[in-house]
Amino acid sequence: MITIKIYKEKQFLIFDFEDGRTCKYDFATKTSIGIKGKPVKNLQHQLQGYTLNMLWDYFEDKNYARFLQYIQQVNSRYGMKNIGTILDNVPYYKNLEQIFSAGIENIINLRHHDIDFTINDIPKPLIKIAKEHNITISKRLISNYKINPNAHLIAYNLDYMTLNDDDIYYIMMGTSSYRQDEPGYFNRLITSYGYNGKALWMYFDRLKTFEALTDFDYIIREIYDYARMMSTISNKYDKYPRNFLTTHKIACRNYNRLKKEFAEDIFKKRINKMYEVAYKDYIFLCPKCTQDIKDEAVMQNNCVASYIDKVINGECQILFLRKKSNPKQSLVTVEVRKNRIVQALRKFNNPVTDEDQKAIDYFNKKFEKEKMAA
Repeated sequence: MITIKIYKEKQFLIFDFEDGRTCKYDFATKTSIGIKGKPVKNLQHQLQGYTLNMLWDYFEDKNYARFLQYIQQVNSRYGMKNIGTILDNVPYYKNLEQIFSAGIENIINLRHHDIDFTINDIPKPLIKIAKEHNITISKRLISNYKINPNAHLIAYNLDYMTLNDDDIYYIMMGTSSYRQDEPGYFNRLITSYGYNGKALWMYFDRLKTFEALTDFDYIIREIYDYARMMSTISNKYDKYPRNFLTTHKIACRNYNRLKKEFAEDIFKKRINKMYEVAYKDYIFLCPKCTQDIKDEAVMQNNCVASYIDKVINGECQILFLRKKSNPKQSLVTVEVRKNRIVQALRKFNNPVTDEDQKAIDYFNKKFEKEKMAA
């Protein structure tokens, strides 16, 4: 069997036979070029007698060979056994091509071949950490790392009593959101509640060592819940208490006991008057008190009253879209998150009209521009 040298050169994958013959594949045009220099239907006839396993061995770039093998494997149920068919599918795996080229495919979750990030999105220090500590990189991990890189880097440079790499990973990834780009509990404790990254890692170690708390997917949620409740009551609370589970129970009891008393005050503090904008004959109005939302729920026959706690907890804002000519008449109930309307419904949860939507689009564009300007 004649030996072949297989390598990439610009947009071509070239097959150089030991006897001087050459055939190639043009990725730009998805064209197979035979040994006579003319386009052919595919390379199967040109490479007759060579199995795929033989061809993989002839690749000069073993990383690229592994990339093509991966395409074959994920499409095995479709019977992909032809080198030409595999090459035709390369454009659908461009992000992964970069990852294989860098030789870091072993730290990426390749079960989801439609990953929506490239190698350029992954900070180099994170790649180093992933290699050293056998971490699987995902979009969520990348997003969380970028928010607080130092707090994540220091995690692997502290002297722990019992905390290990698996614990650190679960803490980093803990979140209540299905969205990959949402900050996890660890980052939110730092950015929203003033926790210190190093102190927080040492606190987790203390909880595991002295309080036998090992389910960190659960514990990170409970610590976040504790911080949310205590900061609502007072900012002068112990961020790293001993006997955490008992302290958390006491915090729940006190929070629920006081909640009714301070709910109205907190609700009013959460209301953001900047959202009260007008568009043509429409106007966006903020509720003045919790009763306004309850009244809206009755008039609209919807469940917006259940959102009062979400407003109090700072998760969202509720607005009323109404006509300037009749601002007391309920029309559209609106939910706002991160300066953007994420839900807007008419009575009985019916969809908005085209005219309503224009007002909603105006609102979103206005606050998107202000966000960009900031």
